[in-house]
Amino acid sequence: MSVNIIGDFLIENSRSRSSKHVSSGILLVYKKGKGLVKPSDDIVVEEREGSPTYAEGRAKLIKVKLDHGDFAIYGWFVKNYLNRVKGYVDVFNHKGVLVFKARYSNGVLTRIVGDPVYAWLVRVFAEAVRLNIYKTRLGDEK
Repeated sequence: MSVNIIGDFLIENSRSRSSKHVSSGILLVYKKGKGLVKPSDDIVVEEREGSPTYAEGRAKLIKVKLDHGDFAIYGWFVKNYLNRVKGYVDVFNHKGVLVFKARYSNGVLTRIVGDPVYAWLVRVFAEAVRLNIYKTRLGDEK
């Protein structure tokens, strides 16, 4: 089995000085046979300090190692003072290639690039992080 290291994912929780905007970056790994897991010591290869999007908060850059058949799912979201959330969800394969990208805006998930075969990973991610979704346009709808 080949093991590849992919990374520099920005994992953050930050807010603006006025507290009107909040940013968060989330990484989950889909392990073949285990399902969706948070990056732990056996997956994370390197972890270093990063700069957050906004002034207050913390951020770190991590690199993960993936086996054949694993996927890294990264989501980045911003909430404004009207409580509207926008962001995106990226799905990377074990080689570090972006295979699917979806945009999230006000409860709607829309496919930007990628094969709709990978849309189920975005749905699993959205369910795990409890995104408020009322409509999807990921390409796998019937």
